[in-house]
Amino acid sequence: MKNGRVTLLGAGPGDPELLTLLGKRRLQEADVVLYDRLVDPSLLAFTSDQARLINVGKYPHHHRVKQGQINQFLVQYAKQGQRVVRLKAGDPYVFGRGGEEAQALAKQGINFEVIPGITSAIAGLGAVGIPITHRDYASSFHVITGHHKKDGHQLDWSNIAHQEGTLVFLMGMAELPTICQQLITNGKDPATPAAVVQWATQWRQRMVTADLKTITEAVNQHHIGAPALIVIGPVVKLSAELWIPRPLAGIHLLVPNSRGHRLYNALTDLGATADFYVRAPKVGQPVEIKHLDHYSTILVDSSAAFDFFTQQLVKSGDDLRTLAGKNIVAKNSVVARMLAKRGVIANQVLPAKLPGATLELGSEHPLFNGAFLDLYHKGPVRSHLPFNLAEFNAVVFPSNDSLADFISALDEQQQDQLQDLCAFTMGDSIKQAALEAGFHDVISCPPKIAATVSAVKRRFSDD
Repeated sequence: MKNGRVTLLGAGPGDPELLTLLGKRRLQEADVVLYDRLVDPSLLAFTSDQARLINVGKYPHHHRVKQGQINQFLVQYAKQGQRVVRLKAGDPYVFGRGGEEAQALAKQGINFEVIPGITSAIAGLGAVGIPITHRDYASSFHVITGHHKKDGHQLDWSNIAHQEGTLVFLMGMAELPTICQQLITNGKDPATPAAVVQWATQWRQRMVTADLKTITEAVNQHHIGAPALIVIGPVVKLSAELWIPRPLAGIHLLVPNSRGHRLYNALTDLGATADFYVRAPKVGQPVEIKHLDHYSTILVDSSAAFDFFTQQLVKSGDDLRTLAGKNIVAKNSVVARMLAKRGVIANQVLPAKLPGATLELGSEHPLFNGAFLDLYHKGPVRSHLPFNLAEFNAVVFPSNDSLADFISALDEQQQDQLQDLCAFTMGDSIKQAALEAGFHDVISCPPKIAATVSAVKRRFSDD
């Protein structure tokens, strides 16, 4: 059997939109994905429904899966002809042990590639308004690991302390007091500005600033911990000038994974961190379309039903011209807008009086007693929702369908968390369904993205 391919893929510092376009394509193509603890679970929504997802995350002082076993997995799956993605936080070759994995693959003759990720050493500083270089403050930067092998190897502190550029330490929180003391002992000015940035680019991002002498005390006072990066140098002073707050900064939301991501984009543009809940796959089923001329009205339940209907039309040798002259009725205004994007203008929106000669396009549950084309069914959600719901401010439901998919992905603990989670529903009928599902705090919004985003802003600006 021909070997597959292994992709060592950098996920970036946390924000899922900082993944590269090539990285997203490789996730979509992957048969197997081995991912780390610090990778945003929303990135897994880009994988196919058939992909095998394996958590090999590592915790400080405890490895869920040892590095040697990870290397074996990569080789094993590649030799089975699989397309394998090793999804790593940051960049694979920046203190990510990607070099070791690449060596293991090269030794076995495995075809592999490395797709860079944005390292937090640069992006994490930018997220809080600290430019890693600046012509007036720093003409170089130095990225240093604060985590060492167990062989007792020590950094060249004298050399590091006398570097004039910006110093960035990754994975160094456990050694922060030692780092500061070594720099001062070896000649670094104790008054040098310093900062620690925790969870850079994410909703829980926090930063403290001080000087080299007092930064450890400031970190302890504000209970800042790992994962965090340490930055030392005059550029830290620029944060007060260059960090621009946004209205939804620090707000953590769950939104459905959709093709256009319009809701996601609108919320994140205002500073929110949004993660995806995966939708259940819609599986088309063959139907016989005949006697369309018997019906004067076509009722469309959803855009998915309409899409599967047009696919069946084409397979039978027809196209949308067969709908010419018919009265098109949409289930609601959302479906009407979706139809318009497909080049079909709905004449009416329910509630509307439907003649007996009506054909309904839908799935599983007809809206009225009449002719019905059952065009697709929903497959199971492939896995439980990979989040602790206590870490979210709210979840948004554009449809009853999205609510049902969300509920079906919950485990028992997550189900219990619904009563403390705010839900924004884009329509009154969805509000009632959310209350019945276990939500206590439900805000009904008009079924438009702009109106929903405004409701989110009102809620959390009031908070």
